[in-house]
Amino acid sequence: MSEKKIEAVNGHTLQKVFLSVEDHIAVMTLHNPPVNAADGVVQEEILLLCDYINHEDDIWVCIMHSDIKTFCVGVDIKRFYQSILDKDVTNTQEVYYDGAQALYELRVPLICAVHGHCLGGGVCYPAGADISIAVKGTLFGAPEAKLSVVGGSAHLARILPPQIQRDMSYCGTFITAEELHDKYGGVTMVVDTLEELMPAAMDKARELCRRGPLVLRYLKACMNEQEDFQIHRKDELEVTYTRYMARHADFKEGVSAFLEKREPQYTGQ
Repeated sequence: MSEKKIEAVNGHTLQKVFLSVEDHIAVMTLHNPPVNAADGVVQEEILLLCDYINHEDDIWVCIMHSDIKTFCVGVDIKRFYQSILDKDVTNTQEVYYDGAQALYELRVPLICAVHGHCLGGGVCYPAGADISIAVKGTLFGAPEAKLSVVGGSAHLARILPPQIQRDMSYCGTFITAEELHDKYGGVTMVVDTLEELMPAAMDKARELCRRGPLVLRYLKACMNEQEDFQIHRKDELEVTYTRYMARHADFKEGVSAFLEKREPQYTGQ
């Protein structure tokens, strides 16, 4: 089967997230230089492509990856800061979680191929995947607390033990792909080099395709229900507590300090 490139979905021409399909394998590519911040266009296109995949019987497995120097650093902080000024702070977070939820609930198995940095909301993607493969040295982390943002805890909890996840969430520290794999089983496989990443992901996708599409779809739906991840409830809680945090001056200070590359001066106000 020849490769099919999807250039537009529902009248929207794709700009930052692209899709190709070949031999029943969809490859979703994040491309928003320089660091794949998940701005509004990225979030919208992830939602559109998830809906497209869910209605294409010819797609049996999906791989998500980046074709630039890093996987994804989460929400676009400048856009997030503007939402604070506009007093619409939860809209960015809510839309972002819509995309993360759509990926978790994708009707076909999702393989995330990760390299570089996978931070903040970017962690939601491999944490919600069925299988994740990462390059040695890839950094995972949830630095939201450093910006006075309540976020990331629900998704980190799927790939880390509770106290490790809490420590990382409170401190905003990072963990390597090797440590995540060897100590906690938070990624499926680690490869040595970037050149090995997509071949490993394609090999795994082909292995899954040999099982046929129907058992993959039904098994994924079954396992998602058995897991009782409660992703919608947990994400709604993070949005709610971010709304609480947004009432305080420390919230604006945290994001401002990050953008201005200085240490925040918190007052507890």
